Amino acid sequence: MPGQELLCFLGRLAGKYRTRAFLVGGPVRDILLGRSGPDTDIAVESDAQKVGREIAARVHGRFVFHSRFLTGTVTLPDSTHIDITQTRTETYSRPATLPRVKPASIENDLIRRDFTINALALEISPGNFGNLLDPHSGQQDLARRLVRILHPNSFIDDPTRIFRAIRFAIRFGFEIELETLRLMRNSIKQGCPALLTPERVLYELRLICSEPLRLQMLEATVKEKLLQTCFGWQPSRDFLSGLQGLASKSTRPDLLYVFLLSELPVTDRFPVTKSERESVQAIRNFSAIRARLIRVKRPSTIYRLLHPVPEPALRILALLESREVASVITLYLEQLSSVTTTVTGRELRKLGLVPGPKYRTVLNRLLYARLDCRVKSSEQELDLARNLVRKMRKQ
Repeated sequence: MPGQELLCFLGRLAGKYRTRAFLVGGPVRDILLGRSGPDTDIAVESDAQKVGREIAARVHGRFVFHSRFLTGTVTLPDSTHIDITQTRTETYSRPATLPRVKPASIENDLIRRDFTINALALEISPGNFGNLLDPHSGQQDLARRLVRILHPNSFIDDPTRIFRAIRFAIRFGFEIELETLRLMRNSIKQGCPALLTPERVLYELRLICSEPLRLQMLEATVKEKLLQTCFGWQPSRDFLSGLQGLASKSTRPDLLYVFLLSELPVTDRFPVTKSERESVQAIRNFSAIRARLIRVKRPSTIYRLLHPVPEPALRILALLESREVASVITLYLEQLSSVTTTVTGRELRKLGLVPGPKYRTVLNRLLYARLDCRVKSSEQELDLARNLVRKMRKQ
């Protein structure tokens, strides 16, 4: 939560440009709830770009401004952020599209927000520091523990607000107000979430995966048929049990996210990393390895089967597979994957082996011998290397 000294400092800098400045949205909500949070979201009524540059210069940070949306971010030397936006209105040309924005007063800016509990502003301008703006009874809904939208088309204009409604309700232990719930479900029935780009949906899923109550949130998205509508997808029989298994073991957020991707119909349109895509494919194709893992005995064979599988996929599978298979995966992750040889390519060259593909063949055979305890010391490994090089030179 931003401290008073920082807020006074930011308000004074904005005052240099004769603009009012406000702490807005979630940080104000969290102050009223007595919760701590990492965000510092500042809105100014004019010259947001100039104010952002001034702040960045004063704190020796870096400022990036997005003129299309009148938003910017100051990144401080310690990697924390201060978001700087210009108060604005939004209009939507079609459902689920990004809005067109134009400058507006703080009062009009608050009207465009998602929920009443986020339509709050705390002025930080000199002379008015601490004045709370609450034109939509956000404090009242906080007291009533309700998540309420500001206008009937909210979930049609921006269906990502459905994800946020679920996330805020479960995070705070609130209820979704009855009319808001009805409009949310109508938006889903009308198929509005299907109009969202994969990028926007996945952004919301990443946020959910980082929440302490992520299991309940993800279960709610399935119960409300939100994910099904977004992707034209039906969860597999084991989907919820897999979620529960991962969530109950305090799985890292990135691993839970990869598991979700492995269940969703990921296409080339999905903005996922190379590692995430490879992990998804490995999870989907694991049945080809599973039967062999049950029968395998040699550590070197386990290594050869599992070494090509990305580490995130293995950590997920170790939590989801049967005890017999999971124990083999855990053995690989905790012991076998870290085994190395002492002989290097330099030693092989000294032994007379010409650099090339044969290097990898020899090094692999040395590694497998180490894994299977056929060599137990550096001297034994070097002796084996000599024998292998000798045989290869004769070929």
